[in-house]
Amino acid sequence: MAEAFGGMAVEESLLCGAFVVALIAVAFVAGALRQARRRAAELAAENRRWRALAMDRADRVAIVSHELRTPIALISGAAELLLDGAAGDLTATQHDLVDTIDVKASEVLALAADLLTDAKIDAALFQFRATTVDVRRVTTGIVRDLRHLYPNRITLSARGASPRIMGDPDLIRQALTNLITNAARHAGEEARIGVTVRPNEDGVLIVVSDDGTGMSPEQTSELFRRGLAGKSETGNGLGMLITRRIVELHGGRCLVDSAVNVGTTILCSLPRHSPERDELTAEPVA
Repeated sequence: MAEAFGGMAVEESLLCGAFVVALIAVAFVAGALRQARRRAAELAAENRRWRALAMDRADRVAIVSHELRTPIALISGAAELLLDGAAGDLTATQHDLVDTIDVKASEVLALAADLLTDAKIDAALFQFRATTVDVRRVTTGIVRDLRHLYPNRITLSARGASPRIMGDPDLIRQALTNLITNAARHAGEEARIGVTVRPNEDGVLIVVSDDGTGMSPEQTSELFRRGLAGKSETGNGLGMLITRRIVELHGGRCLVDSAVNVGTTILCSLPRHSPERDELTAEPVA
């Protein structure tokens, strides 16, 4: 009888011990859950704060971009009229000065567009407008326009079937314009720029190369970094960062091959279909 009583006491003691351990475990888990909830709430509040800051930045940049574009567009238009002889013939010196005004005005307009795109992407406000894009036709139009700013320097090779991809046509135009103008501005005044568009297995490959000053390995590694991207005495460096972000939004990637005093080649691949964007289809665009 005593042995049975003793056995029951041991069992009760073990049960009590197990119950205490279970209570401690429950309390620990409950505490961990409360801490996780507090941390999640703090992160959510922090994310909302950063999102609000990013949206505020985007709003400010949008205002500045608009205020820049309006007068600069008028300056560029006036310069083009002067170059076309609307106010009479220009001397060689006058022509060079007005041409410089026209080129720099176009660069400021591109900068305003880059700033606005960068701010919208950061604030998650950018609406990706996917449609069928004829990359060769878009590139041909860009090269034609840029030859006006950089005469006798840009060649285009786009043989074979015209590659078409799903993408945002405005963003693709912006990225291609940045690629070509970056080469024209940074390679040197005598450098030749070659633009190649060709289809590949996944979509399209765009190659922009020059025979200019080139870059060191250190400069190449910094080309797409914020605040350092392609920055030099001839530019602010934002364009290449925006180009990379646009290409990545389309599911593509950019590669750089450069050597000092040899030149630079930038390759950008864009997939035919970007899976996460395919549902945003529309009518083809030229």
